[in-house]
Amino acid sequence: MRKFLYAALLLSLVFGTQSCSYRKLAYLQDMEELKTYDVTEAPDVRIRKNDKIKILVSCTNAPLAAPFNLTGGATDVNIVTGSIGSAAVKEEGVEYLVDNEGCILFPVLGSLRVEGMTLKQLKEEISNLIIEKKYINDPIVTAEFTNFQITILGEVGSKGNYIVKDNRITILQAIAMAGDLTTYAQNDNIWVIRTEGGERQVYPIDLRSKSCFDSPGFWLQQDDVVYVKPRKAKLDGGSQLALTITSTVLSGLSALGSILYWTGAFKN
Repeated sequence: MRKFLYAALLLSLVFGTQSCSYRKLAYLQDMEELKTYDVTEAPDVRIRKNDKIKILVSCTNAPLAAPFNLTGGATDVNIVTGSIGSAAVKEEGVEYLVDNEGCILFPVLGSLRVEGMTLKQLKEEISNLIIEKKYINDPIVTAEFTNFQITILGEVGSKGNYIVKDNRITILQAIAMAGDLTTYAQNDNIWVIRTEGGERQVYPIDLRSKSCFDSPGFWLQQDDVVYVKPRKAKLDGGSQLALTITSTVLSGLSALGSILYWTGAFKN
């Protein structure tokens, strides 16, 4: 009977350790299979000061759009014919920096206040102004961020700065892009640090729970910092080696003890 209790205790310790490791490392533990959940749509990304935006104006009569895609001065431009003197034209679009006043200086149209707009609103604004001033009847305006980047720090496989090309990324996609969390990571308290309107806000996210989908930090914004905190302080190289050796020895002794125990149990 005593040997049976010892065996039961040993099995409890083994499965208890595995269960503990699962709770520490597994994502979305409270989600259920074949059950539907509400989806939080990606919020519109708003233009901020110091953002960089590439804008291209085109139309069926290409020369008419050329003055709106200038990289240099526009002193020798015929807006009726589209002929250009010395200014260079960028057919793939021109990058604009949003200044400290929240404006960009756009060819022909002049200064445009764009801070707080979405890219859709910006495209509509430029298109409407071109039509209102009767420069082009059918302008096609495209715009995209060129500085939409996030920074990922802490306990991930590959920390660093990452450019997001389609301006849409979730915290889960960002972590996957950075090589997933390490075994030292706190997956229940990941910080998304966001700066908006001169203020910095921290959104804690628990990846073990489906509640992470409802966090304002789930959909990342431009210049967000994702910080994955360590679960415990890392040891230096020598201490880590000593701990690894000690753990290996103890595991070996435990396995040897188990073998001897079961050998004696079968003999009896």
